[in-house]
Amino acid sequence: MSPGADGDLLKLSVGELKKQLFWCGSAVPAGHLEKADLVEAVRRAREEKADRDRKKAVAEEAQKKAQEQKEEEQRWQERKKAASRPAPRPLDYEQKQDKSSQDV
Repeated sequence: MSPGADGDLLKLSVGELKKQLFWCGSAVPAGHLEKADLVEAVRRAREEKADRDRKKAVAEEAQKKAQEQKEEEQRWQERKKAASRPAPRPLDYEQKQDKSSQDV
């Protein structure tokens, strides 16, 4: 986080800092707190939230990629099944062909 962002946090009231902690998903530290302690807690909570969001995005991207690969595999299997050759028939050597249709 940049020094300017910490300066912006210093401009917030104690109540607003506590709200920031709440919205970052963090708890207000116990005990008597100075405003500087709250600013540090908000800064840390924002970093942790950014890390969680990044990890969540990476996990979602991996899940999406795995789903796409699975769908591609299914499409490939369907194409392979549709393009497969029919089962071979046994040869019948006793079968006679009509001589009129025979080309020589």
